[in-house]
Amino acid sequence: MIKMLSISSGLIYGFSIMMVVSMGVFCYSVTKLYKITCSKFGLAGIPKKGVNLNKKLHHQPIQIEFITQVDKMLPCVFRCSISHITLIPGEVTKTNYKLRNKNNDYFVGEAVYNITPFVASKYFNKLQCFCYNKMIIPPFADIVLPLVFYIDPNINFDDDTKNIKKITLTYILNNMGKW
Repeated sequence: MIKMLSISSGLIYGFSIMMVVSMGVFCYSVTKLYKITCSKFGLAGIPKKGVNLNKKLHHQPIQIEFITQVDKMLPCVFRCSISHITLIPGEVTKTNYKLRNKNNDYFVGEAVYNITPFVASKYFNKLQCFCYNKMIIPPFADIVLPLVFYIDPNINFDDDTKNIKKITLTYILNNMGKW
């Protein structure tokens, strides 16, 4: 036969209060423990404490040299507004190229570019560029051609490119005929 124990309502009430308080303390301590764990291991968007991220990423400045060449049949001046710039990979940079037609005739030109060293070209990203567009240049016109670009930060992690200190960007303006 099963024997029933008699438990007083005060004991049940005390046990219930103790369970509610224990659950509250447990929930509070779990959130604190979660934050401590995440900050230690860099989880859930919380940055690691005590780590210099720039030092870890090894971002080294790279010098970009700008060179222009013009088809000798074109009566114009074509150059970049700056000769070189030093930037950190990932930094978006804007520069302007200036084109002046020194003749009283229209002409059609097209700019193509080249990057050296060639292995760096896969990390050169143009956001705005005038290359490979045929341009009709009016007589005696001064035209500003913007270039917006960045160097992909992964250039620092590729064994073939991580030691590159200088990239040369050459634009060549070709004669596409008269208009």
